[in-house]
Amino acid sequence: MRKGVLPRLLRQLEWRSRVVLRSGVVVLEGMGWLPPPSPSPGKGEGFSLIRLDGIGDFWLWLPFVAALKKAYSDSPFYLVANPLWKELAEQTGFFQTIVSVDPSRLRRSFQYRRAIRRMLATLFPSSRMLLQSTFSRRIAVEDWVAWTLPAAQRIAWQRDPLSGEPLLLSQWIDQALYNKVLETPTSFFIHEWRRYSAWLDDLGLGPLEWDIYSALRHRLAPSSPSSAYGIVVVGASVSYKVPPADVWIKLCTALRRYEGVRLYVVGTAAERGHAALLQSVAEDWTGRLSLREAVQKIIGASFVLSTDTGMGHIAATLGVPTIMIAGGGHWGRFIPYPAEVSFPLKVIAKEKPCFGCGWMCKYQYTRTKAYPCIREIASAGVVEEALSWLKEVRKAT
Repeated sequence: MRKGVLPRLLRQLEWRSRVVLRSGVVVLEGMGWLPPPSPSPGKGEGFSLIRLDGIGDFWLWLPFVAALKKAYSDSPFYLVANPLWKELAEQTGFFQTIVSVDPSRLRRSFQYRRAIRRMLATLFPSSRMLLQSTFSRRIAVEDWVAWTLPAAQRIAWQRDPLSGEPLLLSQWIDQALYNKVLETPTSFFIHEWRRYSAWLDDLGLGPLEWDIYSALRHRLAPSSPSSAYGIVVVGASVSYKVPPADVWIKLCTALRRYEGVRLYVVGTAAERGHAALLQSVAEDWTGRLSLREAVQKIIGASFVLSTDTGMGHIAATLGVPTIMIAGGGHWGRFIPYPAEVSFPLKVIAKEKPCFGCGWMCKYQYTRTKAYPCIREIASAGVVEEALSWLKEVRKAT
């Protein structure tokens, strides 16, 4: 057996086993064979939307929602949201009702699912249409929530073929739960914005509404600007996306010298260990800011240095020059941006033939350290590439 094949097969077996188990459990609890609730007679208006993945997924989804809102400006929008970014959803002004649901607890706890079902029945309004617009939707998360919500009609888009859901089970759920499942590009390598454009075409609506980002920059901008500084986002949702410390230190040192500014590390309290590695070059602000405060800090920055994470996408789309160090797990789906998009994002990566693996690395089984596509980024080349791009950005402005 070729080197790396066995670890990859073991990883996929472990991952698929968890997916099958969690999907099967919610089906046994009634999903799929008990009918979802319908609106009470005379009730049901507006649109229900479900979004329970990460900060970056939500943020890149916003031009799609803005286009929906523009087309249906008189209709109320209701959102089931991940509590990670609920406060940012509130800033959009799109949603009449926002209910937060923890997807991790939803997958793991029967008691939590029961409590959430009762809460949604009490708080969530009936709608005329539920739109399931998450490509990598999960039976035990997004589909389960769709099953609990009262809606006259439910529309979903074809799910990610790499989601790991059992094929026959997912097809059965789609037929039992949704009135219509629209076929759209299912390639893993199509950027999310292009996928959203295709979904809008399916609905007969206009293009993505990019103005949402400038509107959010205006709403979230700090009330009083401070002296020049740079922001470093050193953490990530998973350890295998975090580059080695020597890459960070050399980059931070060079950028601080070139820009002549102080650097601040932002992130959650859980990321203090990463920030501690940079104590000689950057001040640690991890765990000190709410998400909204962190975004305000980013808006006031002269540049952002980031891992492949949602905060990097927030920075770039809000117009802050952003340097993102990335691997290839989701290459093409979130980064790099389509050529026609002009947000100031520089992605630094060492492209490899295995890019697009969905983070199922064939070279490394453990997920506690950076994957090879991250570790093998040469620190000297990174510094030169980052400074060259930032100089061009400064010239253009």
